[in-house]
Amino acid sequence: MAASGSAVRYYYVEETVPGTTPAEPDFLPIRFNTASLTRNVAQVESAEINSLRQRPPAKQGTYSTQGEIVCELSDGSFDELLAILMQQADWTANALKVGSTVRSISILKRHTDTGEDVIYRGCRLNTLSVAADIDARVMFTFGVIGTEAVPYTVPAEATFAAATTSEPMVTSVGSISEGGNTLAIATSHNFTLNNGMAPLFTLHNRAAFKVQNGIFTASGTLSAYRESGGLYAKFLNETATSISQTFSDGTNTYTFTFPNVIYTQADDAVPGPDAIVNTFTYSAGYDGTAQTTVTISRSA
Repeated sequence: MAASGSAVRYYYVEETVPGTTPAEPDFLPIRFNTASLTRNVAQVESAEINSLRQRPPAKQGTYSTQGEIVCELSDGSFDELLAILMQQADWTANALKVGSTVRSISILKRHTDTGEDVIYRGCRLNTLSVAADIDARVMFTFGVIGTEAVPYTVPAEATFAAATTSEPMVTSVGSISEGGNTLAIATSHNFTLNNGMAPLFTLHNRAAFKVQNGIFTASGTLSAYRESGGLYAKFLNETATSISQTFSDGTNTYTFTFPNVIYTQADDAVPGPDAIVNTFTYSAGYDGTAQTTVTISRSA
């Protein structure tokens, strides 16, 4: 029987020792749409010259675990993963700022139809890309880097929590503010939070030695109808501003606030007779007052 994507389930558990799955894991579910998590292997070729004008097969070199997990934002479904991404031990007063508490997880992929289980160990959440477009769900894409991927036998003592059932959020509900004022003319807002991580390797070992932490960065693109030209003027003058994006299901909210933003690029094209939409690329930096590059807030 061919394995079916609809039968795949993803779970995770925090590792006490990085790269080691707990002996009695309490797995938490990951609601997802698609996933590309896999072993990423370097290929080692031979350059030896011989009379046959041919080469032996390539050999596998070092490897790490890399890929993405794409999800639809819903209330309570990704709170712990967001804390891990932001390198915090937990939420503080329903808010997360950029921290430096690196947390490692094992991610379990279960093929419930074929009975195959694969564990990805030493995983860190390196990036989060958020996409908000008209007539769409709010999309989260977690970028993962880990040390190894191996077949796995689920221990008898393992437990599996049930997934949340909250409704995914849509972009027709929510709000965005720019420079402290409501921006009612936005058409698209996509941004990425990046921990700048990378796998490290050592001689005589194929699996990654560890995953190094990096410098946190945040950037994005904001598209909006052109009305007064105020946003474009901020680009031309390199005026610092702020962006606050709130997603909601009508009751519960998540807000991403960037207190120190500079528009680094913008288009000024006139593609035809229809309404003009400008797209701005921005870089978010550390703000001394907020003491963070971005704050993620959730409703109580």
